[in-house]
Amino acid sequence: MAMRLFRPNGDCHLEWYQKTASTAFTFNDAVALGTLGRVVDYTAGGAFPLLGLIQETVAATDTTTDKVPVLVCNVDAEYLFDATTTAAALTDVGEYVDYVEATQSVNVGASTNNDVYVTQFISTTLVVGKMSRRLPTVFE
Repeated sequence: MAMRLFRPNGDCHLEWYQKTASTAFTFNDAVALGTLGRVVDYTAGGAFPLLGLIQETVAATDTTTDKVPVLVCNVDAEYLFDATTTAAALTDVGEYVDYVEATQSVNVGASTNNDVYVTQFISTTLVVGKMSRRLPTVFE
């Protein structure tokens, strides 16, 4: 299941960006701005920080670079994540954990990339967190 906006904690709005051609997107997938300023899948620990959640499903057979809507929120926005790799615990609150792009979830047992800051424990399979907003590596 895709990550879901849990609590906006401020401003959230739709912005329109060109998508990368021949790339599949599912509604609410985490996306980033890649080269040429086009939307790409967010990659854990990647060169491009989270932009937001795409608000449209796009088939990989779509070869256009049409604009797609992206829900962009401020840095304090919190998201609901499935904890799919390791069972979550109350002790995960206040820690940075890794995002798993293949399942749009978090691995609370890993902190290599520190993509998500856990703010709330809901169950062993659900946590709330904020996405890390580090600078793209091209600027570091």
